Amino acid sequence: MNRKLEEVFKVRDQVIYSVTGDTKLKDAVDKMNQHSIGALMVISEQGDIEGLLSERDVMRKLASTYDLVGHLPVREIMTPKEKLVIAEGDETVAEIMELMVDKKIRHLPIIDSNGVLHGLISMRDIILILLHDAEQDAKDMKDYVMGKYPT
Repeated sequence: MNRKLEEVFKVRDQVIYSVTGDTKLKDAVDKMNQHSIGALMVISEQGDIEGLLSERDVMRKLASTYDLVGHLPVREIMTPKEKLVIAEGDETVAEIMELMVDKKIRHLPIIDSNGVLHGLISMRDIILILLHDAEQDAKDMKDYVMGKYPT
C-alpha cells in the first residue's frame, strides 16, 4: 500500500493512449474499445495535455443526445448474460480484484448457487475495502506498538 506511483508504473504497461481534441467521438470510443480501456488522454498536436475523455464523459453526452443512440433498446448494446463474468460470493476480495483486473472489467455481478442475483460489486468497492483494511491494520499496529493491545 505504501508503494510510490513510480514503482507501480515500472510494472505496468507504459503505453499512454491518447487522441487530439479534434478526434471524432466515434473514433475515440473505437480506440477505447480496441484497447479495452476506459479513458483516453486528450493531447494537442504539440504534445500538451488538453484533458481526458472517459467512458463517463461519453455516457453523459449520450444521455443528453437522444438522436445518437438514445432510441435503441438496452438489449442491443448490453453485454449478454452468456458473456458476463460472475462471482458466487465465496471468493476473497483479492480473488475478486484479480479476476476484475485479469478480465479488464469494473463491475461484477454476485450470484448464489441458484443463480439469484445478490449484488453488483465495482472496482471502486474493492478499492474502498482494501483502503479500509489497510487503515485498520495501521491502527491495530499502532495500538500494539503503544501497548494498547492485550498480550
